[in-house]
Amino acid sequence: MEGQAPVNVEGQQYVEAKSYVMLEICLAHPLIPKRPAEELARRVAEYIPPRPLFPKRTDGAVRSVEDFQNQVASVANLILDEFRDQFGDDFKPDDTETSEAMESRRQKLIYELNSSGKYFAFKEQLKHAVVKIVREKYLRTSTFEDRQELQTFLSELYVYLIDQMHVALGKVLALEDQPPIPEPLTDSAQLKHFAREAEVNDNYELATKYYQERIARNKNDPSHWFDYGTFCLYINDITKAEECFKECIAIDQKHLHGLLLYGVVCTLQQRHEAAETFFEAATCVDPKSILAWTMLGLFYDAVNNEIGAEMAYLEANKLNQSKAVAIARASREDEQAKEREARGQEAEEKGEADGSHAGDQGGLAPPQQPHPDIKQPSPPGSDKPPTSARSGGQRSMSDRRQSATRRSEGSLKLLQLPSDDSLQMRRSSASRIKSDSSMSRPGSHHKVGSQRGSPQPHEETEEQPPREPTPVPACSIYMHAIEWLLEVKAIPFTERALAHELLSPVGGPTSMYHIAFARLKLQKKETTDAEESLNEALQFDYQNPDAWALMGHVKYMIGDTENAKDCYERTISFLHDASEMHSIYLRLASIYLQDQRFQDAKNVFLMACKKSASCVSWLGVGIACYRLNELGEAEDALSEANILNNADPEVWAYLSLVCLKTGRQLEAEQAYKYAIKLNLQDTDLLNEIQSVQQQVGFGNPEF
Repeated sequence: MEGQAPVNVEGQQYVEAKSYVMLEICLAHPLIPKRPAEELARRVAEYIPPRPLFPKRTDGAVRSVEDFQNQVASVANLILDEFRDQFGDDFKPDDTETSEAMESRRQKLIYELNSSGKYFAFKEQLKHAVVKIVREKYLRTSTFEDRQELQTFLSELYVYLIDQMHVALGKVLALEDQPPIPEPLTDSAQLKHFAREAEVNDNYELATKYYQERIARNKNDPSHWFDYGTFCLYINDITKAEECFKECIAIDQKHLHGLLLYGVVCTLQQRHEAAETFFEAATCVDPKSILAWTMLGLFYDAVNNEIGAEMAYLEANKLNQSKAVAIARASREDEQAKEREARGQEAEEKGEADGSHAGDQGGLAPPQQPHPDIKQPSPPGSDKPPTSARSGGQRSMSDRRQSATRRSEGSLKLLQLPSDDSLQMRRSSASRIKSDSSMSRPGSHHKVGSQRGSPQPHEETEEQPPREPTPVPACSIYMHAIEWLLEVKAIPFTERALAHELLSPVGGPTSMYHIAFARLKLQKKETTDAEESLNEALQFDYQNPDAWALMGHVKYMIGDTENAKDCYERTISFLHDASEMHSIYLRLASIYLQDQRFQDAKNVFLMACKKSASCVSWLGVGIACYRLNELGEAEDALSEANILNNADPEVWAYLSLVCLKTGRQLEAEQAYKYAIKLNLQDTDLLNEIQSVQQQVGFGNPEF
């Protein structure tokens, strides 16, 4: 027909034979160049200006006055030290001072300062500060021509310097009169631990207090702002979380996790351009971070940028593969070092044994044996395939995936071969591939032609060692991101990463996946889905302590304390601890308290105190000891709890009970007052206190 395209007869035969050529195109430079790190840093600074490294300098006049006051304070301290050296032993607590004695000491002090030259040294110390005031405040840099004008200026300057001297001395005396500020009993790490504990117990008000106290102690630590921001993200206070991450980045413009989470917040607020800037800035801050590249890919997934997501995931997979290779190489080097050490010890022991045997034989050495390392040729009928076939057949799955991925980066074109010579070439190539594939089967015998470059069966050759397969990463790039996202409570990105993990060739529905999915559901308070996922995880690994710990949390949250206790006891009995043991100890011990197993509760609470002490753990020890009538140990434990948190009403309530039982009326009343003032909510405990008060006849000021 006229409208039909002509048929290429030569090309049709190649189509029927299903032959094609694959071209791999590698670009020397990207079609769309990546934004440079300098531009990204500038854009981040535009969104969040960095804090100045040093405070702004004040003007010359104010600075000169401050310098004078500092010099006056320094000279005053030196004169006070001199006075103490001379007359410190003359003062007694019961002596009354007279004006004559004070005047006599003053004259002696002035004489000593003048005679020793210290008076002139003090004047020289103040001289430079006075000159700065004259130049900076009064703008006098030239000599006075009129003597009267000079006298007037000196009088005015003298009055001003005396006033500033009184101000400086007033500051020094005020500082010396104040009692020293005691050092805090808890450090930043303990406050973070207390905040996490309150967060697990759903006491968000107390957790907020601890996070804010960390910030109040050191506002210039970016980690304090970051941790508070993650907590605000968990309670869905996006506005406050954004403020915290802004402060974190303002303090440290290269804070990797702060950049990532600010990008997450911008994504949640639909500000995609700003989010992309911060995610890309994170990859520039640490180009070898698997987490940064994976988070960039997850962001591109959220905005349907498939090309950008593929690019980011490829880079993350490269880094993950490099990490696996480095770990495998280090492990192999350790094994080789151990083998060399063991071989050296065996050789040394064998040498000692041979030496003693040679001595017994009159010094004659045994005949030499053939060297064991020489490769012997394999017999023709050996089942072992040739080295070339084995090395070609042991190509790992990760190599094939990487090759396919590299091919997907470029543009693939299927081209038909143009001539009969090419068809013959394809057929000969296919026959060689078929021969290679048959050689790779175990248990078969083969003869390989010399034109292939392989040895003949009867030739004596040394076998080459097989190529080692490329190590497979322990976990996928998505699992790297999931672990971090669960810690920072970024729930939307966690769900997206879990979806990728489910489809990942390295990941899939594994035990790690189901445990991570259960942790996500627990953060969302969806206990039914969490329990189903944990059942799946236990099908993979029945002795996983994390799975049993999370199962215990699920049972505890739904009120099934009996099954929760069984899960927690199983978790503690494993050789390896779960990733987070503190909450397990506290909840198991609280179940023991409910069951009136006070000795078991005491032991478990003490385990929590030994691992990471807190007010809640020491309070549990105190309650258990009180119920066991160990009042001395109960008071010690409650005192420790009160030191860590003196605003816990339950601690004061049990302290009041202990004081009532030990007959200390004043302390019992004070502890009871604090418990009421701090709004004790436990009505059963309050009724118990009032009952004991009626029994002993004191402890309540209302009587």
